[in-house]
Amino acid sequence: MKLVTVVAQQDDASALTEALRQADYRSTRLDTAGGFLRRGNATLLIGVEADQVADVFRIVQETCRPRSVAPTAGRPAESVDTGAATIFVLDVARFERL
Repeated sequence: MKLVTVVAQQDDASALTEALRQADYRSTRLDTAGGFLRRGNATLLIGVEADQVADVFRIVQETCRPRSVAPTAGRPAESVDTGAATIFVLDVARFERL
């Protein structure tokens, strides 16, 4: 069993959650904020079997997109390119759905 943790941009979060649901993957969404740009993110926790990880990656790649963030007060003076998502995959010792 694997825990796939996806940190996606807030703008992609609803579409990503829906795409995962359509593919029968349950997820838990936590609204978060990035430390550098202080922009809204969503962190999704998805428990899957090891052979399903590649499919989750595919869904994230198809749903999330990189962006260029324009400068605003309190942020860098130049536009910053942001990635589409950050994904962590962790081994899970125990998983139960109650």
